Amino acid sequence: MGTTPIEPMMMKMTLTGVTSKAIRKGDPEPPLASGKFRIYNMRFCPWAERAMIYVAAKGIEAEVINLNVTDKPEWFYSKHYQGKAPAIEHDGKIVIESGFIPEYLDDAFPESRILPTDPFEKVQQKLLAERLTMVAHAVPQLFAVMRDRNLKNEKQEKVFEVLQQAENLLVHDFYAGSAPGYPDYLTFPFFEKIWWSASLDDVVDLPVHGFPGSEKFPKLTSWFERILNSDVVQSVTQPIEFGAEFMNAYATHGTLNYDLGL
Repeated sequence: MGTTPIEPMMMKMTLTGVTSKAIRKGDPEPPLASGKFRIYNMRFCPWAERAMIYVAAKGIEAEVINLNVTDKPEWFYSKHYQGKAPAIEHDGKIVIESGFIPEYLDDAFPESRILPTDPFEKVQQKLLAERLTMVAHAVPQLFAVMRDRNLKNEKQEKVFEVLQQAENLLVHDFYAGSAPGYPDYLTFPFFEKIWWSASLDDVVDLPVHGFPGSEKFPKLTSWFERILNSDVVQSVTQPIEFGAEFMNAYATHGTLNYDLGL
């Protein structure tokens, strides 16, 4: 992609409350001290994880408030008109939506900028991230298989087609170039959900210990393992056994245990 992004993995990261229990309707709003940074999160949501990863990659000291987004606390609607995660709050300002939060953070904290400053390179990385949202759209195929294993062959073929396209788009070590950047961080959570699904019995034929399958997708496999094992992702992600259990319970029973594993 030309411009090499800043290497945020070497930055100090201080996130508190990543494994806190979810706040729900009737719970009071936790006080936020002046000048402190807060991110409202849902532990198993890939869209919220995008914002969490970006905050961690920039080394921002942040308090994490996990939410029960089914039984939302009433006061949270003043932060997000739909009561969704993620949202960030800082100095009285609230920014919502995982597609807008990263660019806001780069502008608000330019010393740890992840998106390139060059206008052309910036647009190229944003366009690539947009193309890679096809991975997000593939995840519901695996939810369908969790509900009905008879759909496995049909649905996983569609997932493999998406993974092949993602493999073809990976022309460097990372989507952003020689170091991870904007398209890597915004896309990873959806690859992770496919990885979680692969740990369940007979959902998708991908080796969970080598995802997304070194023989089928060798470049993606190397990329995924580097990102997954980075300090940035490890500081915000959930264990695979809990992630897979959460997805399966949601797909098969509509159950949402926001405090699973805590």
